Amino acid sequence: MRSAIVLLLSLTVLTSCDNLVNGVVRDIELPPHESQLAGSLFLDSRDSSLSALVSSSAGVYDTIKSRAVKDAQCRILQDGTPIYTWTSQDFQGNYVELLPDRLGALSGTITFEASHPDYTTVSATQVFPAKPEAEISINYAGTQLYGDVSDELVLTLKDLPGVNQHYIISMSVHFRTALSGQDTSQYYDLYWETESPNTTQLWGKDNAVLVSENGVDRDIKIIAATGVNPITFAMLHEYRVKVTALSQDLYEFYRSYDAFSNAQNNPFAEPVVLYSNMSNNMGCFGVSTSKIFYK
Repeated sequence: MRSAIVLLLSLTVLTSCDNLVNGVVRDIELPPHESQLAGSLFLDSRDSSLSALVSSSAGVYDTIKSRAVKDAQCRILQDGTPIYTWTSQDFQGNYVELLPDRLGALSGTITFEASHPDYTTVSATQVFPAKPEAEISINYAGTQLYGDVSDELVLTLKDLPGVNQHYIISMSVHFRTALSGQDTSQYYDLYWETESPNTTQLWGKDNAVLVSENGVDRDIKIIAATGVNPITFAMLHEYRVKVTALSQDLYEFYRSYDAFSNAQNNPFAEPVVLYSNMSNNMGCFGVSTSKIFYK
């Protein structure tokens, strides 16, 4: 009986292999790729210019890669009414428009639209998040960083009930030349560290972290070692903390971009698709509202 089972299994395996050789598993021809517009724009309330990327998509097997397109038109609409329209490209191919003043946190529903005579128009809609509210305190020489004495900065982000809040936090410091010296008016980026939960180092920006309350209404407290040793420097110094509140879509894009960047050159990483919210799911439109705090 056992010999009969073994013989049956052997015949099954041989038949399967024969099927593979004779083309049971076949190559599938992919349909030709139809190129589409891929538009991306990120707006912050402190921006004094607009810079959008409008490119054409390419198929996996296309010999021509995705690239910026010429003669596109970009528009921003507020509650359906156009407020900015621009068509000028810089030397890098980005569509750029200078503003007479800072953009500000625009009210209402904001739509970004990219169009071109040869493509279907694409768009996405956002609402600017509320201006962040925060409190800062400093414990001078209150902690250590890499074994050296360091100031400790405590940042408390105030909760907005019912809103899932997301932020980017960056810090810089301004020194005087000495305790009684001249004010230099120059700020230096800080490569600070925190062990606070809900924080992620922002890819490509060593002085910034991504923060989220993860759907739980609460104040968010971040305790950070700034790396500034007031004893060693013997200087007067002032901290500048930039808090940027992100729309949900912009937060999702940063999360996906961080995962995408970490997966590069890692053969064991799962494929990562960048978050998109444009009408054809190619590109992203995100908005943020920033506020700077001094301490």
